[in-house]
This record gives sequence, C-alpha cells and structure tokens, in this order.
Amino acid sequence: MARQAKNMIKYIIKRIIIMFPILIIALMFTFVLSQMMLVDPILNAVGFDNPELLEYERQRLGYYDPWYVKLGIYLRNFFTGDWGESYALKEGLPVLDFIGQVFPKTIELMIIPTILSPILAVKLGVTAASNKDKRKDSIIRFVAMIGAGFPIFWFATVFQISFGRYLIEFTNGQLVIPVLLTNSPGKLLPGPTDGWRTGFRIIDSIIYNDQEFLWDTILHLILPSITMVFLGFSGLTALTRSNMLEVLDQDYIRTARAKGVEEKNVIEKHALRNALLPSADKIIGGALGALLGSMFVEISFNYQGFGYWFTQSVFAGDYYVIAGFSVFSIIITLVSTLISDVAYTIIDPRIIYK
Repeated sequence: MARQAKNMIKYIIKRIIIMFPILIIALMFTFVLSQMMLVDPILNAVGFDNPELLEYERQRLGYYDPWYVKLGIYLRNFFTGDWGESYALKEGLPVLDFIGQVFPKTIELMIIPTILSPILAVKLGVTAASNKDKRKDSIIRFVAMIGAGFPIFWFATVFQISFGRYLIEFTNGQLVIPVLLTNSPGKLLPGPTDGWRTGFRIIDSIIYNDQEFLWDTILHLILPSITMVFLGFSGLTALTRSNMLEVLDQDYIRTARAKGVEEKNVIEKHALRNALLPSADKIIGGALGALLGSMFVEISFNYQGFGYWFTQSVFAGDYYVIAGFSVFSIIITLVSTLISDVAYTIIDPRIIYK
C-alpha cells in the first residue's frame, strides 16, 4: 500500500510537470490565432468618427507591434499574474477578475446536472440492461437516443418554447403567468453595493438574506439545469447499459444466480461495480469537464456565465479575453483529467501507475 501511494505521488508530479509545456503551447497557439482574427476590437470601440483617438489607442495598445513581440510580452505578463485587460466587452477589467465574476455562475448552473446526471444514467442503464429487449429497455433506449441525437441548443429552444415562455402558477384556482424564464436574472447583486461577495449568487443571497435575489436566481436556473441534465445522462445511459449487459453475461454472474442469490443482489452487489469501471473516468472527469460544456445552454438561455462571455469575446474580437478564457478552459480540462485518473485507481485498486 505504501509503495502504491508513493507511485501515485510520482505519477501526479510527472503529470503536473507535463502540464507546463502543454500550457505554454496552448498559450502560444491561442494568442496567435486570436491575433489572426479579422475583428478589430479597437476600431469597434472607437469607430471611424475620431481617427486621432483611434490612432492613439492603437499606439497605446501596441497594435502595430510584430506578433512575436506581442506574444513575448503576453507570456511574460501571464506568468506574473497579468492576463491582460478586456478592451471591448468590459473595458479596463482584468481578465482574471472577469473570469472570477462569471465562472461562479457556470458552477451554479452545473451543480445539479453534475450530481443528477450520473445518478440517472446509472439507474436507467442498469434498469435497461436488467430488462433487455423488454418495454422498459425500449423506452430508456429511445429517450437516450433522442438526447444523444439532437444538438443541445435545439433542446434549449424547445424547452423555452414549451415551458420557459412563462412560469405558470396556480393562485386561488386560477392560472396566472407572471415570470419569464428565458432571460438572465433581473437583479445583479444582493445586499449593499459595496458589500463583500463570494461571487456565487445563491450563497451571496443567503449571506445577505435576500430572498428576492435567491428566488430570482433559482427561477433562472430551472430550465438550463433541466436541459443539461437531460443531455448529460443520455450518452452515459447507453454506455452503462452496454457495460452492464457485458458483465451480466460473465460466468461469475451465472454462478451467483445458480446459487440462488436474489436478482437484486446480483445486480447491485456483483454486477454494478464492475459495470461502472469502464465508465468511471467519464463520470468523474466529465463532471468537471462539463463545467465548460454549458456554452450552448448559456447562449440559448442568455445565461451570462463563462461560456456566454467566452462566445461574446470571440464576436467582439477581445483578444486578451479570448486567450485568457481559452487557457483557463485548458487548465480545467487538464486538472479534470488528472483527478479522473487518480480517482480511477481508488475505484479499481488493480490499476497501478508507475
């Protein structure tokens, strides 16, 4: 056990060391590609009406410097904690502060899907495998096929049209239609304007006991979260069903049944754990990686989180925001992959990294 722990520490250190050249390469490619965009954020911000100001801003921001000079300055500043400032979207706002403002909203959006999607996927996958070629299996496979076969923005649009145009409430036996669900939250901040905040809207509303802000936030999380849950469990359900069918065909499962073990115990105690091993990395790593997969949902519901502003930075040609958000996404991906690999050894002790 001690040797295994030591090997794991070595493996983690190696992976962290490898991350640095990957991060540098990603920085270089992201910055160069963003600079090659045809969008001119300085021109968009200043316009043609004031050519003197336009030229001044271009000189100030190093617009005419060679790309390798810009890259060298950016890399130097990046590793000293200066990721640049937004010029088009949030003028003068440091990119790190920008990420700190919008990323908590994406985390709030992904809390329910991250927890609920794997649970539903495993439950439905096991049910489908246990009832192979029966009615339950056909229904579950049909639902999973729909979820995996249509783009997420299509589902978001359908949910908005079907349920999200209005929140229907019953008041004294009558229908009232008061609350729009398809726009971003109306209130911006809870509590006093100069108060300290965590950045998480739900937590801040609880700290400042702002009930209106809390319910406003929850209402605007309902449909995006449902969309993410539905799309999240679809592919994992099919994978769980396939793995479960393979395990149920093993000799030790037939032996357990021949000994008279109840079918429920055969499924839960003998088959389920082994069936989950091939998909464990998707469940664990996908939970963190899904934080960055909500882009289309955020755009469709006008939910102004990380993915929404990432897209807006591309449209606006806000180079430093594009590069900062891209690198942050890569960091999250690398970390989630590392966590997935480490957790996989906990689930399956037979795997040993050297």
